[in-house]
Amino acid sequence: MFSPRSTSSQHRRRASSLFAVAAVACAAVAVATASTPAVAAPGGRVVLQPPVRLLDTRGGPGIGPGVREAVLGSGLLTVTIVDAGGPGTATVYPCGSTPGGVPATVFGPEAVEYFMVVADGSCLSLSTPAHVIVDLIGTVAASPFGGGQQYVPLASPVRAFDGFGSARAGVGAATQIDIGAVPVEARAVVLLIEVNDPVTAGFAKAYPCATPRPVNSDMSWVNDRAVGIAYVDVTQGPICVWQHGEAGSRVTVLGHLSSDGPDPNRLPPTLNAPLTQVRPPGLRAITPVRVADSRNGSGTPGARPLEAGETLELEITQASASTTAVALNVTVTEPAAAGYLTVFPCDRSRPKASNLNYVAGETVPNLVNVKLSVTRSVCLYTQQKTHLIVDLAGTFEAGGGAGAQPMAPVRILDTRTPIGVPEAGRRAAGSVLVLQVAGRGGVPVSGVAAVTMNVTVTDPEAEGFVTVYPCDRPRPTASNLNFAAGQTVPNLVSVRLSTAGTVCLFAQRATHLLADLAAWYAVDENDGYREVAPDRLLDTREGIGAPLRKVAAGGTLVLQVAGRSGVPSSGVSAVTMNVTATEAEGDGYVTVYPCDAPRPEASNLNHASAETVPNLVTVQVAGDGTVCLFAQRSVHLIADVAGYFTEATDLRNTPTLV
Repeated sequence: MFSPRSTSSQHRRRASSLFAVAAVACAAVAVATASTPAVAAPGGRVVLQPPVRLLDTRGGPGIGPGVREAVLGSGLLTVTIVDAGGPGTATVYPCGSTPGGVPATVFGPEAVEYFMVVADGSCLSLSTPAHVIVDLIGTVAASPFGGGQQYVPLASPVRAFDGFGSARAGVGAATQIDIGAVPVEARAVVLLIEVNDPVTAGFAKAYPCATPRPVNSDMSWVNDRAVGIAYVDVTQGPICVWQHGEAGSRVTVLGHLSSDGPDPNRLPPTLNAPLTQVRPPGLRAITPVRVADSRNGSGTPGARPLEAGETLELEITQASASTTAVALNVTVTEPAAAGYLTVFPCDRSRPKASNLNYVAGETVPNLVNVKLSVTRSVCLYTQQKTHLIVDLAGTFEAGGGAGAQPMAPVRILDTRTPIGVPEAGRRAAGSVLVLQVAGRGGVPVSGVAAVTMNVTVTDPEAEGFVTVYPCDRPRPTASNLNFAAGQTVPNLVSVRLSTAGTVCLFAQRATHLLADLAAWYAVDENDGYREVAPDRLLDTREGIGAPLRKVAAGGTLVLQVAGRSGVPSSGVSAVTMNVTATEAEGDGYVTVYPCDAPRPEASNLNHASAETVPNLVTVQVAGDGTVCLFAQRSVHLIADVAGYFTEATDLRNTPTLV
């Protein structure tokens, strides 16, 4: 129904990525029951037809600035908003009157927005100039008559397919859905199609399985949640939904069209967008993709090390208008001298905080959660000359992605014990360990999209790396940990689960592997992630957050987190901090955990004597807003906050079914 004709290069790129289909981005869909009939003109007799284009404001040799007003006409219409000059709202109102009421949809400058409306001489008002495409897919009679079909809502909407979380629909394939609740006399079925936690842009189409798949779509998505309404003929047998692009999808039967009636109060369902409370950004975990490598010049000024004091501005092209922050696995290799690396939004001053500390010749990885600048970029500053590798592990999406459930650390893998494997022993070089995550350590059996866990390599036989990835995906070229022979190296990993609830760990060299859970993510969870400007919460070398002295061997430091450095004083479930151990008096480890829980049999950092080791930590916050840091050996500790998880919601225009 949406066929771009623009000569704008920006629009051509976006339309290509969306496969030229219509979309609506939203945060959630509330389904109205049959006891609340749609409020519109009387009638309700529907006549469906092949789509007919009524309006396309992009006519002419190129795209102009767009329009602020458009006449929609009458009938069952699909309306598409493209090439917006900025974020805004679209409101449908009777032509000749003053615009007002609830917006039909909210749009952004990057997305293609779609909504459906039953119009009767209606006009459209846009708060920001944009282009408008209107397609007529049917008519709704202004008064009852004997022809056409009557919309009959189900007493309670019925879920026909649920692929949210790990039980996802096939990608690039048709899935037959169960519409058993629809009576046999129905002529067509009315479906609500939702997607959530998308990995790639895509689209969906519902159609009779026995017929060729139509070329148009019912809805599409980019990085945000999306929803669409589909009308499908059921006289030709079972219904299939084709999904192109990976995302959790869900199909709900709202009602059907039949020869019953006429009933003047039952109009087809439509969408509007009232202000509702929406949880903060959720995680969109992806299979890791390399976005920069100075060794070959990918994403960097050239195939050379970054110079001492140089700052690399890295554009995150995978980010969209809804992306607030990104999860990056950052690796320093072949540094010329001891130093540190800081990652920060490019529109902020470089903070007094570090993400990695390294010595000459060392390879050090660390996960970094960092807020995007307004130009969708992050900056990486290196104190010393070094090569730099950056892998994108996920994005945090406003009103989208999967919500978090932080937890006290739980060990689900230890090849020395054994835990999570049939028998103890180092993993062979080149081997892949399949780790069952769903259903273990407090993670639900189903519905989980991703997990965050601290993965540790210990006692490796030689220099190498470990890659963690979903088992139903090819192993990516990115790595999560890099290590030397005999070294113990931890790193926080956020990884999408396979449809079977597993993750795979590839070990280049023979080594022991450990994994401790920190959080799991699901569409139905409420906690979202809010990034903050990196700030130092703790430095025992300077008396910040604790006395000016090392933490004693076997000692526990209580760190107040809530109410400091941009973290709210209440409503915080967990924080993300970069924790660094330095000047340790012996080989040992550090464990970070909520102070109102027992210290777990898990570690967040492992260090050698006098070594400086950083690691990102996601840790649940105690009821009094504290976290505890246990040090096996006497050591200085540093902690820089990066963000926090909370259920605190925002007001947002949210498409709602009426």
